[in-house]
Amino acid sequence: MLAASTDAWANEGHGLPWGDFLLRVINFAVFAGIIWYAAGKLIKKFFAGRREEIVREMEGLEARRKDAEARLAEVEKGIAGAEEECRRLMDEGRAQAERMRESLLEDARRQAEGIIAQARRMAEQQGKAEMDALRQRMADSITAEVEKGLAGALDEKKHVQLIDRALSKVVLQ
Repeated sequence: MLAASTDAWANEGHGLPWGDFLLRVINFAVFAGIIWYAAGKLIKKFFAGRREEIVREMEGLEARRKDAEARLAEVEKGIAGAEEECRRLMDEGRAQAERMRESLLEDARRQAEGIIAQARRMAEQQGKAEMDALRQRMADSITAEVEKGLAGALDEKKHVQLIDRALSKVVLQ
């Protein structure tokens, strides 16, 4: 008997407990139904709100992406424009520097020509003054020598004749 009872017990443990499984499924269905009934609207509202929030966030991100792309395009245009503006300013600066250089050279040439002309005039004036001074010294020297020579050789009568001749030459001319 003891041997027969061990066989009976060993056979019982191999079958599936369908009754227990069925009770668990019914329990889950009732629990899910109660939750659905009590919180179904809130769950739907939560997921619908979350969905709308995600859609709004996606739209906002899309708008920000488009705005960023537009700003990027503007910045790229600005950079390209800045490079062109920089080239234009550099060319304009070079041209202006060249004009200033030419103007300065022309002013320097004019000043040099003026200085040379002034130096020539001064040299001519100085030469003329030296020549006049030399003539004056020569005239003084000749006059002194003639006076010495005439003082001994010229008497009163000859002196009057010399003055008359000089006056007649001056009057006739």
